[in-house]
Amino acid sequence: MATLLLLDTRAWLLIRNTALLSGGAVLIAVPTGAILAFLLLRTNLTGRAALLVLFGSMLFVPLYLQAAGWDAGFGKQGWYSFAHGSVSTPILDGWQAAIWIHGVAAIPWVLLISGTGLWLVEPELEEAAILDTSSLNVFLSVTVSRMLPFLSAAALWIFVTVGTEMTVSDLYQVRTFAEEIYIDVPFAGTINTLEPKRPTGISTALIVSSFVALTLLLVSRLVPPEHFPSYARRRVFSLGRRHWLITWGIAALVLVLIGVPMLNVAYKAGLIVEQVGSQRLRHWSPASFLQIVVGSPQQFREEHGWTLLIASLAATASLVLGALLGWSARRGRLRALPAVAITAICLGIPGPMIGLSVIWLLNRDGSDLLVWLYDRTIFAPWLAMLIKALPISIMMMWYAFRTISDELLEHASSEGAGRVTRFLRFGLAFRWRPAAATWLAAFAIASGDLAASILVVPPGITTIPVRVFGLLHSGVDDQVAGICLTTVWGFAAIGGLLLWLLRPAQRRLG
Repeated sequence: MATLLLLDTRAWLLIRNTALLSGGAVLIAVPTGAILAFLLLRTNLTGRAALLVLFGSMLFVPLYLQAAGWDAGFGKQGWYSFAHGSVSTPILDGWQAAIWIHGVAAIPWVLLISGTGLWLVEPELEEAAILDTSSLNVFLSVTVSRMLPFLSAAALWIFVTVGTEMTVSDLYQVRTFAEEIYIDVPFAGTINTLEPKRPTGISTALIVSSFVALTLLLVSRLVPPEHFPSYARRRVFSLGRRHWLITWGIAALVLVLIGVPMLNVAYKAGLIVEQVGSQRLRHWSPASFLQIVVGSPQQFREEHGWTLLIASLAATASLVLGALLGWSARRGRLRALPAVAITAICLGIPGPMIGLSVIWLLNRDGSDLLVWLYDRTIFAPWLAMLIKALPISIMMMWYAFRTISDELLEHASSEGAGRVTRFLRFGLAFRWRPAAATWLAAFAIASGDLAASILVVPPGITTIPVRVFGLLHSGVDDQVAGICLTTVWGFAAIGGLLLWLLRPAQRRLG
């Protein structure tokens, strides 16, 4: 099967397209995210706490909302395209649009992953090195060298997540593996009708999952079990005379990355087109803006309700499974294999293939129960969202449990505490903040999922991502703008709350 895959011309085309899209996103996100991580975490940059909250919130803004923000300004139906007569050749179209949106959306993830690397640099090493050399040499020889493996992990994360996503590639007609699967659905119907030599087959998911598993094993070695996070004060590098120049430069970058798409959506929400003679005049109306924003929650209340319900249930199940697998994997070796395997499979399978797998599992004529679950309940989208949210839950809880000392658990065991007691009283009780943050992260990912759940939402039920995706293709810009403006604040609140839960605190027992 793998040989046929490699010999298939269509497979090579999609391999190239997926690699180009992922590689372009890496070139945008990794350098930008790494520089931001250093400036926001290890320098005296003014306003860095507020900027961290902004970028932390952007972690959980779904890709379809970010795509809508950029498309509202510079896509075919964007206000800039209409204003400058470039509707036929917009700034954002095709490859450049897909690469740009994926790259910008990945910057907060690079900041998170590389920032974790900066946090794990031992302050003692930097303080010892500063005695013999300059701050610049300390930064290059100690800080950067410890940060490089995390930058590699960030690049691999982008390759996998971009390669398994179809939202942006479908919007801008860029054919990738995930897009191919989604396009094949009307013609295939079920997973077992796909030709084995087609790149949309199960062999592709197995190859990607194996690649992800190797990546996870490498990343797990970056933080050995005995390496607990140090709560000592980190060295803060001074920006010197260029402090304010760099501060204003970062402010301008934030305005472009976050402010521009938000302003695009706000402008679209209040845009009015009037026919005056033979001309169509466009102007922005505050009254129209308020009407769209205030009326959107009521207009799409059912979509919001279904999204909240399904995502909440998926996040809860994801937290339970992630905590159990993370607890088992906390000391690595063979006990970590289930967590690594499940995370790799869930990350490596393209979103549309998750949907097809759920269809294959539930849509069976011989079982009335499965058909009822598939057609009459929210079980199918819940399962798809659970699969999408499970990897982040496993990784967050795995890392949280790794920092609990073995001595504490051994002492509890000697006092008669069983496995369940140790898990509940010394695992979840000591790490309730990471557990709450994990639930929020899983909820944000589940509620923002489109690629996996769009194929399995039953009749009569529509989620916000599915509704926005349809409106984007239909060109109903004002409704998209209203949903984006009301939804994005919810995700921003989730991001801010998550950062508060994970904030550094005084080291406690365990």
